[in-house]
Amino acid sequence: MQSGKNWRRLLTAILLSALTLFLYNCKSTPVTTADVEAVLAVLAPPMPVPPETEPVMFEDRDGGLWLSYNDYRALERNVIALREYASRLEIIIRFYQGE
Repeated sequence: MQSGKNWRRLLTAILLSALTLFLYNCKSTPVTTADVEAVLAVLAPPMPVPPETEPVMFEDRDGGLWLSYNDYRALERNVIALREYASRLEIIIRFYQGE
């Protein structure tokens, strides 16, 4: 019975010593304040390149404007490219607003 109590005391002493050594050796590194602009320059998303628009020719016909099929498709591609550009700009705005 006596050896069981000695075993518990020895185990407790070992565990407490190990905990003390562990906590003593776990040192935190000092907190350094970094230049905020340098950090933002690294993390900031790159500015998107503005899209190149295709020329679209509207013609005056019968008191209104007429658009050929090819010009209609060019106008559609221009609108899609500008919408993508606007969505990328919104992402960058949200980044700088901190969202």
